[in-house]
Amino acid sequence: MGASVHTRASAFSRRRAALGVAMALTCSWFNAAQARNCTPDSVAPECLLQRSQDEYQQADDELNRTYQKVLKSMSRPRDEYVDYPALKVKFVQAQRQWVRFLDNECTAWYLINEAGADRNLDLLTCEIDRTRDRTRELNAWLKQVGHE
Repeated sequence: MGASVHTRASAFSRRRAALGVAMALTCSWFNAAQARNCTPDSVAPECLLQRSQDEYQQADDELNRTYQKVLKSMSRPRDEYVDYPALKVKFVQAQRQWVRFLDNECTAWYLINEAGADRNLDLLTCEIDRTRDRTRELNAWLKQVGHE
């Protein structure tokens, strides 16, 4: 699946990219400087957004590391109990479906909050929560398949 499980070229991704460009264009130099100097307890919108983006990146990185571990644990020949090659194919298909679910779920969450000032934070919160949920699911897979 490449370097990142979440690589996707959907309307959602294009909207997020456009959102990033729009945010960059509308932020003044002063606000950009403030975002770089955010303190952990700052509630300034640009600081909240930056912390959420950082949190999502960490969650996504952890998900990708865990996914790669699960794939590695499934990369073995069929044995008397498990057809690992077939399992791996189905698992990869399930992960691709999960990526579509994440896209659709969080896009819906964004749309229902579209008029609100915190819609971008709501979108990131959805992505963070769903990504952490999936990482827990992958860890359960790792526990099940990772045993030798």
